[in-house]
This record gives sequence, C-alpha cells and structure tokens, in this order.
Amino acid sequence: MKGSRLKKRLVLDIGSSAVRLCELTRTKTGFQLTRYMQRDLGVLPSAPEPERQERIVEVINEMLKEAKIRARRTVFGVPGQSVFTRTRALPPVPEHKVSQIVRYEIQQQIPFSLDQIALDYQILSRTEAGGYEVLMAAIKVDVVDKRLDIIKKVKRAIGVIDVSPIAEYNWLKTTGEFGVKGECVAMIDLGASTSDIVIEREGQFRFTRSLNLGGNDVTSAISNTFGISFEEAERLKCQRGFAPTGDPQRDGKGGEVIGQVLNRLVTEINRSFAYFRSQPGGGPVSRVVITGGGACLRNIIPYLQRQLNMEVRIAQPLTGLAITPAAQSVNEHPEQSAVVLGLALRNCAQVPISVNLIPPRIIEGARRKQQYLYWAASLAVVLAIFATIIPDMRNKIQEVEKHTDMARDVIGKYDPKLVDDPSARCQFDDKLSVAQSYIRVIKNGIDSIDNFYDRRKRWLVYLNALNDTRQKQPIWFTQVFTTTLFIDETTTTARAGMGERTGMGATATRSQGGLTSGMAARDRRRQAAARAAARDDEEGANADEVLVRRLMSSGFAGITWEQARDQETSSRRVTGSVQPRRSGGGQSRRRDDDSGGPVPANVSLDPNAPIVDRMSLPNGIEIHGYAADQGVVLDYLADLKERDEFVEVYLDERSVNQVSAAMLGRGIAGLPAAVAGSQTVVSFVMLAQISGAPLQATEVGSAGRVGSGTMGTPSGFVPGGFAPGAGLRGLGRSSSEEDEDEGSR
Repeated sequence: MKGSRLKKRLVLDIGSSAVRLCELTRTKTGFQLTRYMQRDLGVLPSAPEPERQERIVEVINEMLKEAKIRARRTVFGVPGQSVFTRTRALPPVPEHKVSQIVRYEIQQQIPFSLDQIALDYQILSRTEAGGYEVLMAAIKVDVVDKRLDIIKKVKRAIGVIDVSPIAEYNWLKTTGEFGVKGECVAMIDLGASTSDIVIEREGQFRFTRSLNLGGNDVTSAISNTFGISFEEAERLKCQRGFAPTGDPQRDGKGGEVIGQVLNRLVTEINRSFAYFRSQPGGGPVSRVVITGGGACLRNIIPYLQRQLNMEVRIAQPLTGLAITPAAQSVNEHPEQSAVVLGLALRNCAQVPISVNLIPPRIIEGARRKQQYLYWAASLAVVLAIFATIIPDMRNKIQEVEKHTDMARDVIGKYDPKLVDDPSARCQFDDKLSVAQSYIRVIKNGIDSIDNFYDRRKRWLVYLNALNDTRQKQPIWFTQVFTTTLFIDETTTTARAGMGERTGMGATATRSQGGLTSGMAARDRRRQAAARAAARDDEEGANADEVLVRRLMSSGFAGITWEQARDQETSSRRVTGSVQPRRSGGGQSRRRDDDSGGPVPANVSLDPNAPIVDRMSLPNGIEIHGYAADQGVVLDYLADLKERDEFVEVYLDERSVNQVSAAMLGRGIAGLPAAVAGSQTVVSFVMLAQISGAPLQATEVGSAGRVGSGTMGTPSGFVPGGFAPGAGLRGLGRSSSEEDEDEGSR
C-alpha cells in the first residue's frame, strides 16, 4: 500500500486527557512517521460532557489548522471500556453463516436490539474440528454518536471506527513487542481514566478487558489526602510522585496514598489473569508490557514486577520507526503514542485485528448514497448516449432520404413504371437473364481451366529427380514419358520355363527397343499366346496357381477410342489434338482441325456428336533405359523408392535382359565409359507413380500391358518424352520383328 493513501484520511486519538494526531507512511524499508501532534485538553474529569466536547473540538481545529490537513475521512478509536469484546469458538458451518451466528451471540450478551448497536467480527483461526475461532466486538450506538458529534463539528466524515486497545495491540504486534509465538504476553495500557489489558497467547489475540482505574484515580487520591486542587495534585504527581518501594520511611505519606490506588489496580490485574487462565485456550501470563501515561510514574516497573511476580517492562513503540523533523515531538512521550500509531496503521498496512464499528444507520445511508450516485451516473450516461445518438440518427435518416430520392430519379430514367410499383416486371429482365446465362457459361469455362491448372503435374521436378538419382550410376535413358498406371492382379500357373513359352521374355525385349504397335503384330502375339496356353494345358492341368500383382502402364496418359465409344451418351465435345491408334480394320481420316493425327472412321467429328466426358490425367512416368549390370538397376530402383517425389516405383523383371554392348554402341554417340567398357549391358523398364495414394488392385479389362498402351503411338513419337531416333533402329530388332518371331514360334 502506498503512502499517498494516508493523505486521504485523518487519524485522531481522542483520549480523556489529550488529543493526538499523526500521519504514517510506508516506505521500502518500513514505516515513517511524517507528522505527530499532541495537545492536552486541560479539562477536569468532573467537567460536564458538553463542555468537554467543546474543548475537544477547539483543540482539534487548532491542530488541523496548524498541520494544514484537508483530508475529510477520519480514523478514530472508541474507549475499550465502552466496547463488548469476546472470543468464541464456533462450530463447523459454512463461512457465510458465521455472521448470523455472531449476531445471535452478541444479542444474547447485550440487552439491546441489534439496531441500537454497532458490531463487527473477525475470524482469528480455524479449530481442529473445522470450526472457527472468532473475535466479536459490539458497542452501543449512543456511545459512538458522542464521538461522531465531534467529527461533524470539525467538518470531517467517518472513515474507520476502531477500538483503542485493539489499535494499540495491532501496532505493538507489528513492532514485535509480543515476542515469539510460544509466549503468553499481556499488554497493560495505564491510561488516565481506564487501564486496558490485552493478552496474546501462541501468537494469537485471546483476551481483552478494561479496568475502571487509571492515572486520574491517583491524582484524585493525592488531591483528597492533601487538600489541594486537582490541577496541583496532577502537577505534584508528575513531578514528585512514585510507586511504593516497600520501605514506609522512604515512601512517606505520598507513597502510601499512591500505593493504595496501585494495590487496587494490581488486584484487578491478577483477577483478570486468573480469569484468563481458567478460560478455554487460556494459560499463565509469562510477561507484561506496559504503555500509556501511567508508565511514566517513577518506580512503576520494580513495583509491578514485585507485585505480579513476573517480568515487566515499558513498551518501545518507536522501535524501527523512521521519524521526520515534523514529528520529533513524539519522542517526548513515546509510551503514549501506541494507540494513535495503531489507528494510522489502518491506512497503510493490513492489521492483525481489523474491526470497524460504524453504526448501522450510517452504513445504510452510505449504501443508499452509493445507489443514488450509481443511478445518477447511469442516468447521465444514458442521457449522454441519447444526446449523441439522436443527432447522428437524424443525419443518417436525412442521408438515406437523399439517396432514396437519387435512386428514384435513376430508376425513373431506367423504367418509369418501377418508381410507383417496384414489384412490377422490368422490361430489361429478359436481357438480364440472357446476360447472366452467358456469364455463367464463361465462368464454368474459366473454372474448368483453373481446375486443370490446379491439377497440373510438376514434370520438371520429376525429371530432375530421375536425372539426379542416376548421377553416380552407369545408366542411360532411351525413353521417358508420362502414362496412366494401374494395378493388375492375375492368377497364373507356376511351371518351369513358363516365361519363355508365354512370351514374357519377348515382351521385355520389346520394351527395350521402344513402343511400336500394329494390328498384325498384336494378332500374331495373341496366336502365339494361344498355342503356348494349349501346350501348358497338355503338360499339367492340375499344376499350382499363384497370384501375380503387377504395376501396369497404359502407355499413354489418356483413354482408348474403344472406351470413347462406350461413353457416347456424354455431353462434352472433343477438343485439342489427339493422335489415336486405328481401331479395327476401318480406314482412318484426317481431323479437320489440322492436328495431323488420324481419327478412326467410326468416330464422328460433327459438332453435335456426343463424345467422351473427360480425359484422364497421367499419374505416372514410364522409363526405358540401359545399365551396366543388373545390380546397378536394382540400386537405382532402391534410390528412387527413397525419394519423396514418387509414391511407388516398380521394375518389370521381364524387361531386365542382357544386350551386347558392342552392338549397342555402334549407333550411339557419347556412350558412358562404364557401359562402353563392358561386354554386355542390361535393359530395363521402370514405372514410377507421381501422385495420389498407392494404387490398389482394380478391374483391368482389356486396357494395358507392361511397357506399352492400348492406344499405342506412331513410330518415332513418345508422349511426354523423346524417341531414340535412328540410332536405336541400328542396335537391335524392332517390336514388329520380335512379334513376327513370336508368331513363328
């Protein structure tokens, strides 16, 4: 808590013989006393109450004028003898019900209604059974009103109403006068009219009691014995008075008179200690600390030690307190400053015992005033909002009316009948519908182009991946082109030499030489396969069957014309340039779009003819090439499988065949040294999937074979790749020649 908060509250200790004022701030190193003032009232204890109040108001006004304090809210204390204080152990109940139990307990102890008393409580600790140890405090409202009249006359307001002995306990607790936690220490404030006792045991507030004996009783005894005025007796007590020493000759008549009053005080103190010792949570007092004006009496410490038979010492309330020059007067009577310092502590720190005995009517009035302020502030905010919104809404309405008039003028020029009847049909609605339909057609075309653009393949990335992987391997590519891949699962019979009889080796050899197609060659292959199947049936009809799974290539990234015929119900038109293979024995004719590709005779190019709906996109790459040996091919295959660009890589083992290096090198320039120095090389055909999830087994039908497609390609043309040219034709046999050999076999 910052020290600036203290400036908002005035701190007053209104005693029976003096008034004290102070300002306390909190610094990084502790507390600092910035202002302290003390003024004696000079009023006899027997003076009427109105006269006493007038004198108190006069003294306070003089102090405020001198100190130049403008704070309105005030912190002050009420005498301990006017306050009912008890500590009680409450049963385990929800904490919100503690206040109800406290009100009930106080009402049982005080013979007044609750609206005639001001009360407060504080939970000191929790008991082992889960209950609460509670300090309860209550005071009659009439007693508080006497102090409130003084506060009103000095034109100040209520901040906190504390109890004087509790405020003194809070300050001495902060300065460490009560010692360690295990001690049982009693604080005795020897005031002018009363003596207040506060006992702490095991570090917790336990007991408080006020005795109707004080310094004024000693002064009255001296005045009555020696027949002098009260003022003279007070001066004689302060200058020459002392507590009895136990020696009658040394004490004299004055010591005897003072001793009679002090003996009564000691008796009441012992009775209080005995009562506390008999209470639950009580115990024997081990040490006493005294404060107040009575602590200045000579020989009081030895007297009390002898009478109470325990350690007694004067409290040091200024221990660890920084004092500014404006507060040096506190050093004249430091034992009398504990109460006002405890009241000031409520402004700048959390105190051990925090009670506030403000009368209920004042609390209710403050609550109502707060409500009035809340409603007044709410009303002011609402009025301010309306004052801002109404002109703004008026301006907006005028702006809307202005735009409405402008819209009417424009609509009237466009179609006058719409001004009076906006729901009527406009003369331009039909033209608008036609224009919107035209826009939708254009938009659909743009969306198709965007869709195709989004699905494009990053061919350069894939080609770079193929090329980078073979940098350290003696491998040469003859053909690389895009294709459509699928999975073929077929059941075949496991026999020795089946590859040679069914023409698998011939198929692999054809893959080495490139892609050639023709109806005659395919018919010869089919006849050879039929003859081989007949021989297989004769050799062993009950041989074992195995499931063969192969990654297949269509040979071209598109669909066949046979598939196009099955989709003649589609509504899209043929666009672009395609070079299809002839289907059946019909004659081909040229396309009228100058693409140069042959078109089957049974496919119409009439603009109104229905054709295929969509061309399928390529999902793989077919690779043809040579390597130094079979190990190089397998290493290259393994390296490709590790790259992130390819989903799946497949090597057709039938395509791996030895070829004479000498024959291969006759028509090829720049042959790698690793290949040129070998007697033989091997050919291979690989398939690499570039997009989508790994392929699953599907219905193959009539489409596809390893290394070529059903559509085929013209001689010297490879879609998405390049043709080896004339150099390859001189290296080995063409596919058509192999087909003829296969047919002859």
